[in-house]
Amino acid sequence: MIRTAILFCFLLSAWTLHAQEYKNSAGFRFGKTDGLTYKRFITENGALETMLGFGGYDGGMQAYANYQWYQPVPAHITQNLHFYYGVGGHMGYIRPTRTVDYYEGDIIVSETQQRTDYVIGVDGILGVEYRIFSVPMTVGMEIKPFFEYYGLQYTRVRFWDFGFSVKYIF
Repeated sequence: MIRTAILFCFLLSAWTLHAQEYKNSAGFRFGKTDGLTYKRFITENGALETMLGFGGYDGGMQAYANYQWYQPVPAHITQNLHFYYGVGGHMGYIRPTRTVDYYEGDIIVSETQQRTDYVIGVDGILGVEYRIFSVPMTVGMEIKPFFEYYGLQYTRVRFWDFGFSVKYIF
């Protein structure tokens, strides 16, 4: 409900503004990792994107930064569709829930524990973005695979952190 209200207010305010050159954008990412995102184009086809992400596979919060390369999708219908790919990293914390089994006399007892682990990782990103200059906004879909290290002895790789983004161009 809150996401819908935020998205509605964002689209309503964006609708009243005029189109501008695409140098910066800010908005929301919805998916396995939700977050607030800001992008700035450094070159004509290269951008630096930062995100403050929440949720993910084990909750918590992470700060992301990645560099993205953009290529227009060859299409005869529109020039506003772009393919992008990039690489970057993240750091923050996660809140995994673990089940611990132990013996209490002759009985096995299961106990659920939640703990906080600090995390650092390497990210890739692959996506498409459609630019709507009449509204000044972009909509995009992306997949963000990552490798991360957390705790003293844990690593993991995830390939399917799929997301949908809506951003205001300014």
